[in-house]
Amino acid sequence: MPKRTKIAQAKFASYFPVADAIATLFRPHVEVVIHDLSSLKVAYIANSISRRRIGDSSVADQVSEESLAQAVIGPYRKVNKDGRNLRSVTAVIRDADQQPAAMMCINFDVSTLERIRDEVSALAFLPESLEPHAPFFHDNWRQALERLVQEVEREEGIPVKSFNTSLRFALIEKISDSGFLSMRNAPPVVAERVGISRAALYKYLKEIRSRA
Repeated sequence: MPKRTKIAQAKFASYFPVADAIATLFRPHVEVVIHDLSSLKVAYIANSISRRRIGDSSVADQVSEESLAQAVIGPYRKVNKDGRNLRSVTAVIRDADQQPAAMMCINFDVSTLERIRDEVSALAFLPESLEPHAPFFHDNWRQALERLVQEVEREEGIPVKSFNTSLRFALIEKISDSGFLSMRNAPPVVAERVGISRAALYKYLKEIRSRA
């Protein structure tokens, strides 16, 4: 536990366990700093990410009176000396007269989360040129078929099983043009999703080919 000065102990000792608890819970990613507004010094620090120590100059003189009128300042973004991004929030500690006496700043090092975000983004990346319905591997074509049917249902505002002959013909034509029916065992799957028999599906396909 960081060494405490006698002055800091006398003025803000009751807040030190709070700082320690927060820093311990989120170690090693969070530091908690208590700034003494009267001396403009660091009164206490737990899990020093910024490498500051008790007694170092504080940043409290950079805080406006307007900000100190708030109970909580932030969250806001900071950059550590080594370039790591920090997400910070500050609680204003008041004396018996409700005047600002200190600030408890909680600084969260988000560099690890940013690295994870970038790695996940790289893994999940899909080129914009990749067609949503191709290539079809394993059961992917079934998912693509479902997306196509749902898209048409949304456009028409009714479920596919309520389609009239004209709408059903247009849907089957779109399914055929998308290449789904060339997939192995596709006809029974398509027929079931459209709500018709396989025989009826083949009749629609025959008419589609005759119009081509």
